[in-house]
Amino acid sequence: MAEDKVRIAFVGCGGHANHSLYPVIHRINEIDLVAVVDKVEEKRLRVQRLFGALRSYADVDEMLDKEKPEGVCIVGPPQMHYEVGMQVLERGIPIFVEKPSSIDFDHAYTLAETARKKGTFGMTAFMKRFATAYEEAKAITMRPEFGPVSMVSIRYTHGAYPLIWGLEPELLCCLIGNQCHAFDLARYFGGDVSELYAKLCDHGQGRFAFAVTLGFESGAVGLLNSNATDDPAWNIRETLNVSGLLCSVDVEDMIFLSYRPRDSWSPSLRNHAWRQGHFALPHAVAYGQGGLYLGYEGELRHFAKCIRTGETPKSSLYDGAASLAIAEAIWESVKTGKPIRPKSSAPKN
Repeated sequence: MAEDKVRIAFVGCGGHANHSLYPVIHRINEIDLVAVVDKVEEKRLRVQRLFGALRSYADVDEMLDKEKPEGVCIVGPPQMHYEVGMQVLERGIPIFVEKPSSIDFDHAYTLAETARKKGTFGMTAFMKRFATAYEEAKAITMRPEFGPVSMVSIRYTHGAYPLIWGLEPELLCCLIGNQCHAFDLARYFGGDVSELYAKLCDHGQGRFAFAVTLGFESGAVGLLNSNATDDPAWNIRETLNVSGLLCSVDVEDMIFLSYRPRDSWSPSLRNHAWRQGHFALPHAVAYGQGGLYLGYEGELRHFAKCIRTGETPKSSLYDGAASLAIAEAIWESVKTGKPIRPKSSAPKN
């Protein structure tokens, strides 16, 4: 029934929303897409027609006044995430913002604190937390048999990165705009970062490599290979390795999951020094569900669930601020040559 659905509006009808978010809404029975907003008439009318929004608007305030949505998804450049996010939060309406949640830590943290003070909440769209392989990997690390997380290693590499959003140089653009995915994964599996140290190899023109060591509050350690020298185009190579206590779990390119538990399924092979484990990956027919196993469907469904049930979001605005704190700490470490403690993203008392 329509009355059981969560009334959601979208602000932004650009490339990412059209490619990854709007196409999965028809799978999510919990959502009623009541409106889309974009200043460009052609864009908003096209999205309304293709994805079944009930109405379209050029102005955010007009939409909020007329539709009174229960939640608003904001997808555009980070400056828009902050400006529109504040506009919506001031009315006490929950928001879902694409990553990065703002252009820097201070603005992202202000967004999170505003939501708290207004008695509402916000989500940062770190879709990897909702991707099938990462969800399973996280569940594995939470099992008693896995033991405490000891090491988190992430490779997140691609080709040259451009200047965007009025930021410069390209290195900082990438840390804020793309590598924030890797930073959030590090926190998701390792917890809060207490200290980091970064080294940089820079070839100019957006071609660079960061090597980052991490120390977590838990006592675990981590490594980040964050570079834009790995490919002539934009083919991302992404690998997560998490070590527990005499066991480990890996995720490669978001879809290949490999788990090596302590207990072997063939004791005789152990005598021959063979590695043993379990693996999982999607069958070819599953690729029609890309929005599901890559996390886009899950994050939107989770947003609707949090609105309806009051559940705490798994990827909050504070998490968005934390990833930017790590980005800025890496940049400071490179410039000073010193270890840096990232700014705290914890809510103020």
